[in-house]
Amino acid sequence: MTFDIGEVLSRAGQITWRNKVLWLFSALPVAVNFLIFPAMVVPMFLLGFDSDGTPIIFENPILIVGFMLGNILISVLTFVAYTAGSSSLTLGIVRAEDGDGSLLFRDLAKDGVKYFVRILGIGLLVSVSSSLVFTVIMFGLVLFGFVTMGIGFICAQPLILLMYPLMMLLYALIEQSNAAVVADDLSVTDAIAQAWNLLKANFWRILLLSIIVYFAVSILSSVLVVPFMIPFFFFPILFTEPSQVESTFRLFGWIMLAFGVILLPVMALVQGVAITFMKSAYILTYLRLTRPAEQPAPVEAAI
Repeated sequence: MTFDIGEVLSRAGQITWRNKVLWLFSALPVAVNFLIFPAMVVPMFLLGFDSDGTPIIFENPILIVGFMLGNILISVLTFVAYTAGSSSLTLGIVRAEDGDGSLLFRDLAKDGVKYFVRILGIGLLVSVSSSLVFTVIMFGLVLFGFVTMGIGFICAQPLILLMYPLMMLLYALIEQSNAAVVADDLSVTDAIAQAWNLLKANFWRILLLSIIVYFAVSILSSVLVVPFMIPFFFFPILFTEPSQVESTFRLFGWIMLAFGVILLPVMALVQGVAITFMKSAYILTYLRLTRPAEQPAPVEAAI
């Protein structure tokens, strides 16, 4: 079967706008950072700086280890939150399309637990495998550039640019696999195999869909987030007086904290909308390609 890209994008927009509860699951990783990250960053400024402007926290081995462990903890919690949110979000999108099942936050969070382990397995398996492949490629490019005294880097630019659509297709593979787990209750390997077959059979359509979605989300994110980043361009002005390094860094820290309080909720909102739309597009693509064409349209779509 094939699918109409325009219809998929239109329906993805409808699901995203009409089911705002789904935004909460997309925003979970940002919410984790909003709660934990300030607790890790603020002490760096509050403990002060030495005469060279180096934060004191980086001169104490115990504090350095604590800082590193804290960042690792943030990364792990963010990944777990993303996986948990992805499980419930995928379930919510499938239910919204089928017009069957509750779309309440509590119900989606509870029912999404069923798919958490399998979606986590897909993320780890695909991410680790692709990371190894990209690492080998980048190592080969670096080695080639070193041997050719930099000329190799120029020659390799087309290959580097080619990595961007490959990463888009990799994301599409992950989302199609997640959809297979939730919609058809497949195992990790079966879901990846199903998604891979669909990707091969509809390569150019899915690639075009990925490019459209990527640019649409990028434009939306830029329009909403960039205005909040403008004040950061003026921060170097604060460091023009060397004799006031410590007080300047303290001021800088408080300003960062203040902007973080404003910016992180905005980023959570943007990510909530953007990720919900992206996942909806890929999940609808999977459903269009695996379900019979004569299946009746969902009640919500008809309304």
